[in-house]
Amino acid sequence: MSNNTTTIVKEFEQFSPRNFPDAMNELSVINQGIADIPRYFRVEIIVSYLKDHALRTDWVEANPGLARLMTTGFFKTSQLESLFDFCRNNKTFLDDLEDHISQKLLAGRN
Repeated sequence: MSNNTTTIVKEFEQFSPRNFPDAMNELSVINQGIADIPRYFRVEIIVSYLKDHALRTDWVEANPGLARLMTTGFFKTSQLESLFDFCRNNKTFLDDLEDHISQKLLAGRN
């Protein structure tokens, strides 16, 4: 798979971060930009926003600063959002992508 996330992820393709450097750069920028933001629901807010543009009320109430950063376009997320859009039919790829993002966010700055 090329870095071009406008290509649909194939049914049995596995996620590999090295195949999507632009999306991983966006994730790195987000991770660095939220270093001083409270950790409450950090993974849930970011993954849910990137995946579905949806946030639960209790997450927003617990971490309004992060919710605001994600929903106002403060961070460029087009590559990450496209990656989620194009892998919806590949559960393994989607699960691996979510796991990778979760691990990076839990690890902190990268």
